[in-house]
Amino acid sequence: MRSVFRPTSFLLGALLGLLLSHLATPLWNFGLMKLHQEEFGELTFYCDNAMRVHFVAKQRLAGTPSQTNVETLKAAEIGLLDCQDYDLMRKRLIRWGLSENELSEMSLLAIEEQGRDLRDVIKIHEIRY
Repeated sequence: MRSVFRPTSFLLGALLGLLLSHLATPLWNFGLMKLHQEEFGELTFYCDNAMRVHFVAKQRLAGTPSQTNVETLKAAEIGLLDCQDYDLMRKRLIRWGLSENELSEMSLLAIEEQGRDLRDVIKIHEIRY
């Protein structure tokens, strides 16, 4: 009995599969970015804000030690939990196939969306004492 399997058909199928997977990857990543941009953007903004508030509270305590400033720093540390949500989402997106560059692009898009003009973007990134 003749075998239905032909080595050339297997090789052709393998090459076609490789080509399709190579072409599908950018589409998959683009879809992931579009699907999760809004949530990732919010988490980026919340984490960025929490880190800024924490930094300012820490500097204020270093400059003027007081019980009020200690309490403010403790509250700011609790706010850093927003960064844990951001980090979990970031790791989930990496696991699904996004690269660090794609995640950086999503972060920049989120910052641009929050700040409509250059002054707003600077204000978002500025660390004030």
